[in-house]
Amino acid sequence: MGRVISDSFTMFQRCLTKTMRSPEQMTMAFVVPIVMMVLFGLVFGGVAEVEGFSYINFIVPGILVQCIGNASGHTSLAIHNDMSKGLIDRFRSMQIAKSAFMAGHVWVSVLRCTVITIVAFGISLPMGMRPSASFVEWLMIIGILIMFIIAVTWIFVITGLVAKDAESINGTTMLVVLFTFFSSAFAPIETLPAALRVFARHQPMTPVIDAVRSLMLGLPRENEVLIALLWCAGISIVSFVIAVQIYKSKMTK
Repeated sequence: MGRVISDSFTMFQRCLTKTMRSPEQMTMAFVVPIVMMVLFGLVFGGVAEVEGFSYINFIVPGILVQCIGNASGHTSLAIHNDMSKGLIDRFRSMQIAKSAFMAGHVWVSVLRCTVITIVAFGISLPMGMRPSASFVEWLMIIGILIMFIIAVTWIFVITGLVAKDAESINGTTMLVVLFTFFSSAFAPIETLPAALRVFARHQPMTPVIDAVRSLMLGLPRENEVLIALLWCAGISIVSFVIAVQIYKSKMTK
């Protein structure tokens, strides 16, 4: 276990250094949440209404989740670049934990997405966002969002391992972001068409958004927090197992 942690930290440092040396990538990662918050908060917020809510209060949790989906997609491209440049050939001759290479990318994604989420939330405050969460509720919000970052990032790890080119990676990132539009992010599920309502109610984005929204705004809660945590934990475990198996198979070729 000590070796896994040590190797993962070494890979984390390497991935973080590479990320900091790509200012254009980081710039775009910060521009997207700003554009999304302004677009939905100011442009659509002037014409959209949600009963019982200020629209900016309603949409902020969904935009935070959407920003995480977009920002974590950079992990796929980073892994694909490493794989295509022959880095895996070097690891075959090194005594390194199998999961360390991927774990380094995951933890950099957690750091990157956390910073971007803070920026996006900060932008929402002068636009009229007024949270009413208690200290404990904020801790729960942070926990849910970090678990969601980890879950989505492991999906992108798999994409990076199997992707043939950057175009397919961009398609996967867009697909994850689009899932937020078919959820409770920008409109109550009850207002959606029947078929879309069923999909929105049973996909992972909705319970995560609902849990963050209920905690952030002090709304009555049922079981959305538990469901969100179960979705995140389940996706993380399954994606981790699949990613490790794919990576092992590539290491032995």
